[in-house]
Amino acid sequence: MIGRDDPRLQDRDGLGRKLAEAARLSAAVLLAKRAARDVKLKADGSPVCSADLAADHVAKDALARLLPGFPVVSEETAGSAVPGAIFILLDPLDGTREFLAGGDSYCVAIAVVREGRPIAGAIAAPEMGRLWFAGEHAYVQDFAPDGAVLNAERPAAVRDLPGEGPVVLVSRFHGDGRSDDIAKTMCCSKGIPVSSAVKFGMIASGEADLHVRCGQTMEWDIAAGDAILSAAGGIVLTLDGTRPRYGVAERQFRNPPFVAASSEALARRAIAGDPGC
Repeated sequence: MIGRDDPRLQDRDGLGRKLAEAARLSAAVLLAKRAARDVKLKADGSPVCSADLAADHVAKDALARLLPGFPVVSEETAGSAVPGAIFILLDPLDGTREFLAGGDSYCVAIAVVREGRPIAGAIAAPEMGRLWFAGEHAYVQDFAPDGAVLNAERPAAVRDLPGEGPVVLVSRFHGDGRSDDIAKTMCCSKGIPVSSAVKFGMIASGEADLHVRCGQTMEWDIAAGDAILSAAGGIVLTLDGTRPRYGVAERQFRNPPFVAASSEALARRAIAGDPGC
């Protein structure tokens, strides 16, 4: 177990960079196994394929080397996980349906959680060649199919709300009526279908403004995005107006409905159903 006074926890940007390396290496495996079609259904009905498992193995090996001693709770092994106060949440393939359908917005998502909140995170989208990561600050970077970085990291920051209204990112495969109703009240200029935690990265780097999700998600789906978006100046709130908590094994790591937004004001407007226009 990692102690609360572990010196590595003090360098949050350093944690983010280590998560980014693990995410890039794991993302390269997903890209290499792009043709995998050996799909099975897990007990909860969600799909899994050999690419998930291979990426999970590579990510865990990298995390053991880069952050030795940190316990890892992964989507693929969560049934036996008992998280402590400090642990890593890993989703080796967020957006499995997108991956299997030949889309480009699937990703690897990894976060370090301390006392129920993410303090660092990384999202690597191999088909897009884009990496978002954060600790105290948020960054975006491009990477190659083999996982090698292509350029220097750049600061990521949310944008001011466009005059024509927020650009809303909607789930490509997991839409739900309640989320759609909230989005429709927000005077959005357009809704863009995107899968996986890539939505958090796009808001964090100023390409969109809002995402609402009332259907089921799991902690490993959003913890990295929460860390990155928060560091970029945005926020994730549950529909009761509080920040999500992570490591809640008694609810089987399920999230409550939430809003991800470029500002707290926009998030609270969405929760209240106030279009502001």
